[in-house]
Amino acid sequence: GKVDKMFSRAILQISPVSTNVRGMATLKAISMRLKAVTNIQKITKSMKMVSAAKYARAERELKPARTYGLGARAFYDRADIVQDGNKPNHLVIAMTSDRGLCGAVHSSISRTLKASIPEKKAAGANVSIVCIG
Repeated sequence: GKVDKMFSRAILQISPVSTNVRGMATLKAISMRLKAVTNIQKITKSMKMVSAAKYARAERELKPARTYGLGARAFYDRADIVQDGNKPNHLVIAMTSDRGLCGAVHSSISRTLKASIPEKKAAGANVSIVCIG
């Protein structure tokens, strides 16, 4: 490398790729670069394998929840709700989890309910609430 004097301190500058006098890379520099690229390929391959395993696990955990979605769809398809034109009726169905530590989910749902009900009542609507979970 070459030594520069800057701010009265000596700094050694080393170029990242070793070069000969003619500006061509040495065999050692090329082999080091190939090794680095091979290592990067190995890391990328392992990351792909990890993400594929996580995806498979998430898909496997989602299968039991699909029945809840089908049940909700069947409920809404069979619900015969006719609205009176004079006084609108709103049925709010709040569905929450019954598994795990989901306090934040429950708080978010109740906060959304508390915010939406006064708006509907101010418009003269009759609001009914059904809580599930």
